[in-house]
Amino acid sequence: MSVFTKSFEVRWDDVDLNGHLRNTRYLEYASTARLALLRESGWSPRDVHQAGFLPVTLNDEVRYLREVFPSEAVTVASCVIGLSDDGSRWRFEHTVSRENGKEAAVVRTLGAWIDLRTRRIAAPPAGLRTVLEQARAVDCENLTSKP
Repeated sequence: MSVFTKSFEVRWDDVDLNGHLRNTRYLEYASTARLALLRESGWSPRDVHQAGFLPVTLNDEVRYLREVFPSEAVTVASCVIGLSDDGSRWRFEHTVSRENGKEAAVVRTLGAWIDLRTRRIAAPPAGLRTVLEQARAVDCENLTSKP
């Protein structure tokens, strides 16, 4: 398994009225980490689009464990915990950890690749599939290719 990590500094506009990291920011950190994984693997958003595909989120689930406050640094560790045989559907797990190493939240995202020509879920180009396979967890679940 290859775990990808990306760090963020919690800014004042990342928090809610209670002074805690706001719930939508966890989702934004997760999606930014996924994008960074693709970019580091040689797939910029433009490259993905030129290949005729785009990623789409089908479901997000967040489990909050600890508060996160402004000016803290958090690290998002991402891996693929579910993948269909053809690579068309995927599930990422993003673990958000505070500076002290304690887990603050776990974000699970179910997504798929959309073929821009057909506007349907489809198997991505081999290179995109390889990126996801390289980020697979040891106990990665086999997702069905069809709904």
